[in-house]
Amino acid sequence: MGVAEVLLHTYDITRGLGLPWLPPAALCAAVLARLFPGAPAGDPVQVLLRSTGRAELDGRPRLTSWSRQAAVGRTDAPTEPRHRP
Repeated sequence: MGVAEVLLHTYDITRGLGLPWLPPAALCAAVLARLFPGAPAGDPVQVLLRSTGRAELDGRPRLTSWSRQAAVGRTDAPTEPRHRP
């Protein structure tokens, strides 16, 4: 979760400063595999940004709520990030 926090908050800060920065794809892929196993396929950077409510993805709207899966070995992961009401 620490890697996700650093990547995503650095992204937020650079957006606020108007700097063109994106998190590294390899790290995004690792975060997705560990915390968002049911995330849709696609560019790992864009999928991570969409999975955390920061971007739209291939016509899917930006999420307004989400949660990550911290438990290891769960096999019933949803195909989309979980939505909270």
